[in-house]
Amino acid sequence: MTEGTRTALLEKGGFDEETVKRAIAISEEAPPNERIRTGLEVLIDLAEADPAAARSALHALRADHLSLAQIEAWLGGAPDRTTFGLGAAIQLASTELASPTPNLERLTPELLTWLEGKW
Repeated sequence: MTEGTRTALLEKGGFDEETVKRAIAISEEAPPNERIRTGLEVLIDLAEADPAAARSALHALRADHLSLAQIEAWLGGAPDRTTFGLGAAIQLASTELASPTPNLERLTPELLTWLEGKW
């Protein structure tokens, strides 16, 4: 999962497919009502290992409409609310990853609120 000191979140300017597959596989093993939380926890662990790479990956994701649509479909819910909630979660995470000492874990409740559409 790491290359030197960098986490392999990015590959050729986009998300590393193996990282995405791993996060999906782990989340799919969780009970249905815990899948989003489980997937988020996996991604937080990866992001906190290399915040700069994670922030770059989130920046790339904003322009990757196909990947965004796939994530939105996986999240489910009303399309407009899901799009808005995912965008809010990405913005929160990106802002936190830019801080001097990023701590996405403390944002888990707020990120889940947006990702689960419970806002």
